[in-house]
Amino acid sequence: MKRLLLLTTVLLSFNSFAQSTDLDRERFHVSYVKLPTDPVVENDKRTYSINLNGVTIQGFSKVNAPGTIDVKYNFSGTNVNNAEIKKIKHEKKNKDGKVISTTYTYKAQAKFTSSATINVINAITVESYEKSFQESADYTSKEFDSYYRAEKYYKDNKYDIKSNYRSQQKKSIKRVIESYLNSRYGYRPYSTSSEFLWILGSKRHPEHQKHHENYNKMKNIFVKMKHDEPMDDITKELGSVIEYFNGVIARYPGTKRKMRKVKYASYFNLANIYYYLDMPEKVKENAQKIIDNGYDKSDGKRFLREAEALAKLLDKNKMKSRHMKVLTEDISNMKEEEDAKEVSQQPKTAFNLELNKAYLITQKNDTVLVDMNTSDIAKIGYDLRTIQYDTNGTPIGTRIKKAKGCKELLFVDGLHYKNIKFKESSIKSGSVSVGQAAFGSATDKLCKVLFESDKIGLYKFNNKELVIVPAGSENGKSTLGMSFVFGFKKNLAKLAKDCPEVAKQAKEKAYKNTEESLLKFCNDLSNCKSDQASK
Repeated sequence: MKRLLLLTTVLLSFNSFAQSTDLDRERFHVSYVKLPTDPVVENDKRTYSINLNGVTIQGFSKVNAPGTIDVKYNFSGTNVNNAEIKKIKHEKKNKDGKVISTTYTYKAQAKFTSSATINVINAITVESYEKSFQESADYTSKEFDSYYRAEKYYKDNKYDIKSNYRSQQKKSIKRVIESYLNSRYGYRPYSTSSEFLWILGSKRHPEHQKHHENYNKMKNIFVKMKHDEPMDDITKELGSVIEYFNGVIARYPGTKRKMRKVKYASYFNLANIYYYLDMPEKVKENAQKIIDNGYDKSDGKRFLREAEALAKLLDKNKMKSRHMKVLTEDISNMKEEEDAKEVSQQPKTAFNLELNKAYLITQKNDTVLVDMNTSDIAKIGYDLRTIQYDTNGTPIGTRIKKAKGCKELLFVDGLHYKNIKFKESSIKSGSVSVGQAAFGSATDKLCKVLFESDKIGLYKFNNKELVIVPAGSENGKSTLGMSFVFGFKKNLAKLAKDCPEVAKQAKEKAYKNTEESLLKFCNDLSNCKSDQASK
């Protein structure tokens, strides 16, 4: 019995002592300047030029070319790959696991990839190089109940989808380019409160109180650190904290694990303090002691790597500290304009155009094969812009053709536009000519074809306004018009008067004033059987 009590007492004593050496992460604040890997050492030579708005190299002055660093940006376009309609199988099983029904849905999938390059010239090193950037994303549409609907949805919306991905990926590439240029050349002010010291967590340990007193003292000193102020006063104030942690080491001799753990905390804390005081040699000294101590050699090796990198960075920048004044300014007086000229990965012309071929049918029923720039497709409406060539086949500009003179425009990839005469829901001042907007009357406009049958047509103008054209009607009706919106159910029911079932659904709010819902209405109306219509 006495043996059992003695063993229990020893185990409890051991657990208590082991617990007393537990270490907690205690955070502190630091602020400094991240130095570049390819510095421009002389402050008055830190100038740069770039033809991409919104990109800043910190610590530099932006100028009109030439600067010390000249960056030329080229966007290479957005490519679409692996476009397909995916078939998804859905099985419904009973409680015994037996398949009782099988259905299928379909969705469109594609991969969008945008790429760009920068050409960089460094006037000091006389270095010139090119760097490529790329962003990719997978697109998946919602699911449809038929292959036809999934295919049609993607076909009708692929230019808008591509435009959205293009815009997002250009922004992402811009951010990556800015980060890359700053890591090589920029002087980036940086602050964080995520750094930490190892501080004893248990009050049972004799060093617990002093550990926390010196941690709090150090934390209150470091919080005064600024990236643009010298470190002399902070270094001086930290002298007593450094002295304390060095003193702890001497008070815990021996190689037992609990002793090594307490010494490890001191070595670690000293290495971290010296790192942010920009004293890499002192960091190395304590890093080696961490390794020799044997409690956690990986931390010692990490500190050695970081100290060596810091020493090289300071030497390369001809500095003894990462604390400095940082001046970032724009003295280029550049006007805000679109990003740099884009270079297509499609066949290139003298104007770097991304060409799309289409057949234009004029009001005189003449058919002409024309080329259009991708960026001009979204602008089709009151007119269209086609590429004009000289006698040698070289692009020399664009030709504008008014919608009134156009009947249809059919792109070789299936995109289809038609001349639809209708009255817009609203016309912003200055957006069209006086002749077009005269008294808000119905005028000729080129609209994207969304749906056509012998009963009804649905079109899209200016990528936002839907237009319905009943069979036999010369003019279309905007679904954004006041009379159409306020009488939506009645208007749809009237259009479906020859199909009672669809008219009934319209009255019961089965359809909404959205592109998807109106496409369903047109489909339902067009698929209405003649015998149903005659009931």
